[in-house]
Amino acid sequence: MLRAKGIRRLSYVIMALLAASMIVPFWSVLVTAFSTRFDSFQPGIHLWPASWSVEGFRTLFSRVDFGLPFTNTLIVTMTGTALHVALATLGGYVLAQPGLPGRQLIGGIILLTLTIPSQVILVPQFVVFRQLHLLNTLTALVISDAVSAFSVLLMKTYFEQIPKDVLEAARMDGARHARLVWDFYLPMALPGVMTIAAFQVVSRYNMFTEPLLFITDASKITLQIALKSVVQGKDTVSTSDFIGPNAQMAGVVISILPLLIFYPLMQRYLVRGLTIGGVKG
Repeated sequence: MLRAKGIRRLSYVIMALLAASMIVPFWSVLVTAFSTRFDSFQPGIHLWPASWSVEGFRTLFSRVDFGLPFTNTLIVTMTGTALHVALATLGGYVLAQPGLPGRQLIGGIILLTLTIPSQVILVPQFVVFRQLHLLNTLTALVISDAVSAFSVLLMKTYFEQIPKDVLEAARMDGARHARLVWDFYLPMALPGVMTIAAFQVVSRYNMFTEPLLFITDASKITLQIALKSVVQGKDTVSTSDFIGPNAQMAGVVISILPLLIFYPLMQRYLVRGLTIGGVKG
């Protein structure tokens, strides 16, 4: 009993340290963003601003036009997520069919692709997009990572958990594949769909390498690329024009603010989706 309590307390300490390692840096970023330009240059971790100021945000908005980059990011995120969910659903549905020839082999090959780093295929993607004249288009960002093995296998796992008698009754009533997917599979696998959608929204909103590689047209850049020049301070030409850490951290806060709103709304789907989806492989 004493040993169990000791292990539990040690677990609490470790979890508290892990939480602090993530919360303290974020809090320091937030405090720096709301500090004056002079105060933000002070070294060390900032736990409270010497004086509250929105000077950094004013500087940021005067240097970056957020309208077009945010619209591009929204288009890529929403369209890409919808495409990814649709393809993962169709792929999972096909793999969940017991009569599919070579079902185990196909599933194994798809699982094997999880071992391939995404960075490895960036150069082949660039070559293909250039040949298809997709560079400097939002389409390139939408179809990049249009489907993944994780999403397909997760949907397959959900679909395999649907009661067989329900599906047999639907087939006896004359339900075709499209109706089975829309009326039975999707409603019963909604946590899995929401899990994939949530991960895709976060991934595509934070997409950085792909826009940096595939987009050079200023009218097609995304929010993360637009913020890069401000955060890195590469647009400055003089000491007086130098972007202070408060404006740089304001850019970080602006970029993650939508995700801070999104995550609490989707948390129950993320937790439920990953736990239920991992019951059966």
